[in-house]
Amino acid sequence: MKLIFENVGEDIAFALAEGAKELGFEAVCKDATGDERACKSVPGAEVAFENAKGAGESDAVRVVKAVKTGEGLRVFGDEKGPWTLEYSSTGAFLRGLGLLKRYGVPGKAFDVAETAAFGTLGTMLDCSRNAVMKPESLKRFIRMTALMGFNAIMLYTEDTYEVPGEPYFGHLRGRYTCEELRDIDAYAEKLGVELIPCIQTLAHLKAILRWPVYSGLSDWDDILNLALPETYELIEKCIRTASECFKSRRINIGMDEAYLLGRGHYLEKKGYRDSSAIMLEHLEKVVGICKRYGFEPRMWSDMFFRMCNPQHDYYSEDTVVTERVTAIVPPEVTLVYWDYYGDDKKKYDRMFENHLKFRNPVAFAGGASCWYGTVPLNRFSVNSARAAMESAREHGIKEIYVTLWGDNGGTCSVFSTLPTLACYAENCWNGRTADDNLAQAVKAVTGASYESFMDLEGLMCPGNRKDLGKRELYPTRYMLYQDVLQGKFDLHVPDGSNEFFAKEAERLKAEKEAAPGGFSYLYDTFIALAKALSVKAELGKKLTKAYRASDRAELERLCKETIPEAVKLVDAFLKTLRKQWMYENKAFGFEIHDIRFGGLKERLSAAAETVASYLAGDIDAIEELEAPRLSYDPYEPLDAHGGISGSYLNEWVTLVTQNGI
Repeated sequence: MKLIFENVGEDIAFALAEGAKELGFEAVCKDATGDERACKSVPGAEVAFENAKGAGESDAVRVVKAVKTGEGLRVFGDEKGPWTLEYSSTGAFLRGLGLLKRYGVPGKAFDVAETAAFGTLGTMLDCSRNAVMKPESLKRFIRMTALMGFNAIMLYTEDTYEVPGEPYFGHLRGRYTCEELRDIDAYAEKLGVELIPCIQTLAHLKAILRWPVYSGLSDWDDILNLALPETYELIEKCIRTASECFKSRRINIGMDEAYLLGRGHYLEKKGYRDSSAIMLEHLEKVVGICKRYGFEPRMWSDMFFRMCNPQHDYYSEDTVVTERVTAIVPPEVTLVYWDYYGDDKKKYDRMFENHLKFRNPVAFAGGASCWYGTVPLNRFSVNSARAAMESAREHGIKEIYVTLWGDNGGTCSVFSTLPTLACYAENCWNGRTADDNLAQAVKAVTGASYESFMDLEGLMCPGNRKDLGKRELYPTRYMLYQDVLQGKFDLHVPDGSNEFFAKEAERLKAEKEAAPGGFSYLYDTFIALAKALSVKAELGKKLTKAYRASDRAELERLCKETIPEAVKLVDAFLKTLRKQWMYENKAFGFEIHDIRFGGLKERLSAAAETVASYLAGDIDAIEELEAPRLSYDPYEPLDAHGGISGSYLNEWVTLVTQNGI
């Protein structure tokens, strides 16, 4: 469809060009006098793209009047047109453009008015767990989220950004250069999106502390040594760099999960001090640095809650927030309450009420669960979002973020979480998060099917599970990586898993046919994963059963046919995953997956050699298959499906061996 926009000024011309391109509109601008030539001097003001398919000749063109208003947005029009888009900001304009795609059907009248419930609706993109998005991929992500109604994005960069004068900072990690950051910042600004630096100034800095030039700055593990002036010199360089690369005056300084602060080299230098006192002293210093560069700091709030709980538990119902703690937190620091778990609104209510006892502004960060391997947990995340956002509205929270962490490898594409992002956006703008409304939102902005994205989570449900979306489940990860001889998770592999994944591969093939071309590569990855698991998932159990039954014919078949097939399919998955990675991300970081899959394929080949040696009589027994199969966690009883969940199952080193790596 061709849209002719009237009254488009320089402030939104670029946003119109980029938004129309993403939505598949052919768009032309003209000024109030009808002179199209007058807009040609505005960069991006005139754009032409392939017409949307299926538009009839009489319905192929619509005039859209762009009208700047005081607040919110409204799109409306009658059966014949023209249409009107009233907007209060560039971000509202882009959200309105998405609404035109959703509701602007020729021959039908429509009138939709919306006002954002939150002043800031942002995403937080993890660029520190190996996957650093290419600038062009990041710009596409910014476009799509802006069309949904997001107006901010935090770039979480522990060390993956250039710091002038620090050549080892982020070296070999795919760090963004200052030039790249300034370019992305300028691009986001033109779309009404604030790019916010999100760094670490206390912990989570293991990557730089591996370098000898920084090893002296370590207190313990990934925590900086706060006893050293050199530590603060580095922190100031980081904050100065952020000041020079980002226009935003907001900055997230991290400071979360520093559990062993002051217990390492700090202790040797300064002696024992209470970790809370150390952190508060440090916070004052970092806030002072932020002030020098005009930044308004915000930080994750968990450390303060751990001060209030005897077990140092962030989410405990027993936590009592005392005036002693609330009085010592610098009031200019925004506390970011992060919570990605569960659909119990009462828990969110309790946590918000405790946060509001502080003198500080409060923000909320939910999660789009993309950190459990390759498959996103959209149903789980949407259920969590509904409860969290309802509570956030009731407690007057005005700053909301959706985190997209990439823990343990970053193999899940952030684009596969679009249904979760749509849930946050729809809640913000109209409060409607039922599946039918989310489906319309996803279809309008991405062209993709909401249900097919949501159904990706079905890969996590071998054993005919019925609690989809209610638990964090990620059996694809342990079934893929566990050793077939040692069988560490064999009791958590339901019978029939191979057949389940074979059917999933066929289902995903059909879903791919309906997916728009821009996302077909994601389906290739999921299909390849399902195919690999259709052989690998139960391979260890089959080997153990045949060995203990002295079924030599079955052992020979598994050795000569099944294991080579598993190696072939695992290799095919690796190649598909590499293609996805290189399309979205910088090359650095993928070497981890080459190493992991190389180890997996080598262990499969070693298993075949071991079985062959046993069958040939070269060895009397296969020691690994003699070992008993135990539940991985006896404190978490096996459910009816044999499944198990827990954060430890996301760690590759936990999955592949019980021995040291």
